[in-house]
Amino acid sequence: MSPGYRVKNVVLVSGERLPVLLDREGIPIFAPTVFVLTEVRGKNRAANTIAIVLRSVMVFLLFLHMRRIDFESRLIAGELLSLAEVEDLARLCRLPHTQLAALLDENDGLPPKVLTFEKVRMGPQRALLAEVAPEVAANRLRYIRMYLQWLAEEALGRHGLAPFSAARLGDSSRRVAEAIDSRIPRKSGGNTLSQREGLPEESVAELLRIIDPQSPDNPWRDQHTRYRNALLIQWLLNLGLRVGEALGVRVSDIVAYRKEVTIHRRADDPDDPRQYQPQTKTRARILPLGETLLSDTQAYILSYRSVLPCSKKHPYLFVASRTGQPMSQSAIGRLFKDLCEKSPSLLQGLSAHLLRHTWNDAFSKKMDEKGVTPENERQARSYLMGWSPTSDTAATYTRRYVRNKAKEISLELQGQLVSRTNNDG
Repeated sequence: MSPGYRVKNVVLVSGERLPVLLDREGIPIFAPTVFVLTEVRGKNRAANTIAIVLRSVMVFLLFLHMRRIDFESRLIAGELLSLAEVEDLARLCRLPHTQLAALLDENDGLPPKVLTFEKVRMGPQRALLAEVAPEVAANRLRYIRMYLQWLAEEALGRHGLAPFSAARLGDSSRRVAEAIDSRIPRKSGGNTLSQREGLPEESVAELLRIIDPQSPDNPWRDQHTRYRNALLIQWLLNLGLRVGEALGVRVSDIVAYRKEVTIHRRADDPDDPRQYQPQTKTRARILPLGETLLSDTQAYILSYRSVLPCSKKHPYLFVASRTGQPMSQSAIGRLFKDLCEKSPSLLQGLSAHLLRHTWNDAFSKKMDEKGVTPENERQARSYLMGWSPTSDTAATYTRRYVRNKAKEISLELQGQLVSRTNNDG
């Protein structure tokens, strides 16, 4: 029978969102819960980080289930994993959760045996098996290593573990940690072609055309959804916000006479009814609102948001169309999926974060036109993005602009060389 593990957010009275790993009966699993409470939450890690750790532990538990490994018995005997098992575990960490579930279903009900994932991967039905990004696999392995070391330390601290088993467990813990370390994917700076960049100008124009509430190609039927989604995308494009920041904006954060909005950090807000609270990862800051963006925002609040049943019971700007409750992050995913399905000409990987890259490209271009010095540009960008004044994060968001600028200079150099050659001739 499939273990049916899942990670769920529990909202505490204080407003804190605490992710827990549940079994198929909906009961928190003891060891992972103690692990994250002491080793992750105890170090003031964010709820999203705790959830990522638990999903990594979930991959490990699925691995134990598929391999029919009684891990408690191994700990008592002073053993963890063999090198072959570590290799299979590393392969498993490269698979998306949907394919992990498929593997589990295929193996469920079979007698105990050694399951080699490489055989499954190379089978005729899985020749084109998808894999997660290398950094995702790397994080899974790091957190699994951390969990295994914690389990070993807990077992070593128990009374009654035989001295021989204790010494053997210490050696096994070090050996397995080294084996996992050697299989963690390393960052490679050599391949920059597939890294995320902002949208080209023609894609931005197409996006704006489609989201216009009056456009015949707008994918949404009801008026509130059309105007809300158009406004949300305008906020992302014009302000460069993260999704969590936009969904956390309250109507009271907007000061119309100053034409500005304050982006606050409100982690674990007890007044936010959402189980998965959108988070502001960067610094709080005050951003200017242009005349058009402010006018569209006020029109949305007065004419569309205000008529929904529950919209007056909370302060959040962007709300769900049918209920008026605060808009969820899962609704953002559906928004961009709808856009991509409606217009194949749009980039199929279109996402809210891609619009943040797009804002940074436009910002670089505007600062270049105004002749702003690189240092002043860096400081201005860091403030508007909510980064530390000394942050080097800008390089992540300006790839398209830097590449186009490099092309422009390269062509100018080539032109100069051609002109010099012609003059010499």
